[in-house]
Amino acid sequence: MSPIEKIHHHLIKEEKTLALAESCTGGLLAAKFTAIPDASKYFLGSLVTYSNALKKSLLKVSPLTISGSGSVSRAAADEMLLGLMKITDADYGIAVTGIAGPSGGTKEKPVGTVFIALGARGKKPHVIECTFTGDRASIMHEACERAILELKLLLDLI
Repeated sequence: MSPIEKIHHHLIKEEKTLALAESCTGGLLAAKFTAIPDASKYFLGSLVTYSNALKKSLLKVSPLTISGSGSVSRAAADEMLLGLMKITDADYGIAVTGIAGPSGGTKEKPVGTVFIALGARGKKPHVIECTFTGDRASIMHEACERAILELKLLLDLI
């Protein structure tokens, strides 16, 4: 059974829910969850907040975070997840922000830099920083796979 299938069955069995906030993955993570029949039993949805304006208005990411740390940062991922958990009734959440390329990278944050925040309702988010290589599609796919793996770890399904 794949990691996403294990998560799927666990969330249904435990009657828990999941919501997502996606930026660089552009909805691909949601597509992976919803490709499995009965995902509607736990999957609430995904907010694709690709622009900084939507990160600020929907997820309440602080303008100071965007101007200071950037929209691709540990702080932004953390605030995206906190905002997501405030506006949904999800038991678990994932927020992803990064630079999928081919442009947009800097020396400090090269293409492939991705921050993934995971958390459970009422608990402090766990944020990881990843650096993926490859083209845009590869980076997006790897970010999704890592987010799925991290959720599997959070749910203690290893």
